[in-house]
Amino acid sequence: MKKSKKIITRLLVMALTAGMIFAAGCSKKTDSTLVVTVNDEKLTMQDMMYFIYAMEAQGQMYAQYYPTYWDMEYSEGVTMRDQMKTSVMDAAVMWEILYQKSKDAGNTLTDEEKTSIETDVESLWTSLKDDEERLKLTGFTKENLIKAQEKLQLADKYYQTVLDSLEVKEDEIKAGIDKETYRQYDTEYLYAATAKYNESYQLEELTDEEKAAAKDAIEQALKDVQAGKAFADIAKDNEALTTTTLNFVKDDGTADAEYQEAAMKLKNDEVTDGIIETSKGYYIIKMTDNNSTESYDAAVTEAISNAKTEAFTDKYENEIKKEYTITVNDKVWDTVVMGQTTIPEAERITSTPTPEATATPEATATPEATATPTESGK
Repeated sequence: MKKSKKIITRLLVMALTAGMIFAAGCSKKTDSTLVVTVNDEKLTMQDMMYFIYAMEAQGQMYAQYYPTYWDMEYSEGVTMRDQMKTSVMDAAVMWEILYQKSKDAGNTLTDEEKTSIETDVESLWTSLKDDEERLKLTGFTKENLIKAQEKLQLADKYYQTVLDSLEVKEDEIKAGIDKETYRQYDTEYLYAATAKYNESYQLEELTDEEKAAAKDAIEQALKDVQAGKAFADIAKDNEALTTTTLNFVKDDGTADAEYQEAAMKLKNDEVTDGIIETSKGYYIIKMTDNNSTESYDAAVTEAISNAKTEAFTDKYENEIKKEYTITVNDKVWDTVVMGQTTIPEAERITSTPTPEATATPEATATPEATATPTESGK
């Protein structure tokens, strides 16, 4: 797996932009032990605890499905546990630098922003206050949640200022994305199921009697459609039928192959002249827009956002960060073990890695983060 130089996990990004910021409070464990200094500012273990918590929450989510997750190989000689720890330090340092820069720039929070933070924290505290063991491990308090969120939101103001100053070649980025590749087909359908998922999420066929009833229902629905009756009215009159929308890009896996093939032949406002059968059931399909630009526009927006993120990362690493002296207290930091710091012992997932499970599963998120709060923080 390619080693990422990005600094902050997607979980951390989402937490910030959603206003859901966790922070450490005061406890014997997290009180004032010095972990790292950024110029003259000292970050203690209590300051680091939020970043540890956010990273461990992400890792724990994947460890539920891949018990060897924490000790999987991220890169040669580096486990996920190791890389997440590196990401925690990088994130804490970056946010402290952005915070210091924001203060120097004279940024402040408005009364409205402070009120919004207090509201968010109150909601968070409601979900956290009864988790005594986790609170003991992290030292979270409502007061420090507010202080931490205010600090991070102030840091985000400086990030946005830097981001707005960066120029990327949007026209070139847009030209490099093939519009036809992202052509979206927007459809509406009537559906009669011939199979359903059981409690183990395995697809099971309905009984012959149920399938026959489904076939009768969809055949009558086709007659109603051809007579000009609306999908919603047809479904309302027959509990065996459902109707909703399905938008897809060719071969993106959203639609069954039979559905996709039939839909792509339709013109706008045209309905299939027959019933389309798949492994799950019967469909009548209506094309509402066979050339939607929604997916293309989203791809362009994402590409531009990624380009700005890369530009910010470059500026941060090669300019902003170099203005600061960063000193890590290795004696303290070396004792931190990811996957075992903010997670109660009863919830920890540990397993000896097997030879076939030494790489991160493709579907999992790794500590590759976007290093930045993302533009949605505006």
